[in-house]
Amino acid sequence: MMSRRWFLAAALCSSCKAPLSKTETVFARAKKTGTLRVGIANEKPYGYVDENGKLQGAMVSLLTAVLAPYGINKIDAQIADFNALVPSLLANRIDIIGAGMYIKPARCGNIAFSDPVTRIGGTFMVKKGNPKHLHSLRDVASQPGVMIGTQPGVDQQQEVVQSGVPESQIVLFSKDTEALAGLQAGRVDAIYFPALEVNALLSTSGDTSLERAVPFSQTVYHYQAFGMRNADHDLLAAVNSSIAALLASGKLLGILQAFGYTQNDMPLPGIKAAEICSGQQPG
Repeated sequence: MMSRRWFLAAALCSSCKAPLSKTETVFARAKKTGTLRVGIANEKPYGYVDENGKLQGAMVSLLTAVLAPYGINKIDAQIADFNALVPSLLANRIDIIGAGMYIKPARCGNIAFSDPVTRIGGTFMVKKGNPKHLHSLRDVASQPGVMIGTQPGVDQQQEVVQSGVPESQIVLFSKDTEALAGLQAGRVDAIYFPALEVNALLSTSGDTSLERAVPFSQTVYHYQAFGMRNADHDLLAAVNSSIAALLASGKLLGILQAFGYTQNDMPLPGIKAAEICSGQQPG
């Protein structure tokens, strides 16, 4: 029997695309057709399909504004697991990643990133009252009986490992909503995701027995951006031009505020993807 994921993807993909001609770029075709294939992971608040089948999300709304000046007014959403987005891009199944992916040096060797659109830190979701007193990854590493959950392929998984938490204390869930269910069921004592994702999970679940761990000691910040193929130079240049204009006008923050972003989540002035790809850690 076919999966629900297949039906969602099929419903959102309006048509199969003909192969590019030898001289036509992805950007040129998108301007001609008004459509661009965009990969999302069906996760709030970045890009997801709501209960009415409508495409929603912070990165979806932002990308819509980024592409609009070029007459690209339709997003042909392709749903994939988060860790399948880069392979999908490289296999030409999508043309841009619109899932709030972080710029990371290891990824920069495979794909091109736009300049950053946000700066995000992670946080814990825990049971009400934070009974294990978990306020940092160090708190997890120092308590052998504590279990922490996150998602494979996301940067929080790497941070947990690098903080010294043993593999025996880490539980990986395929989706953030499954991690939430694991916390509710007592399989883990905390789950670790980007702060805005934790906010969205709390809001959607309405579970008053859960809360964000406050305060939380966050030492690593990540920059979200759109991912493209290295060969798509004109698309990258166009996306960066729109991002710069939206940042300068304040419209970028205006778009993202509806999804819980604040001025503190905006990238520092002048930060470029190349700087982050080089391994530097901007503040």
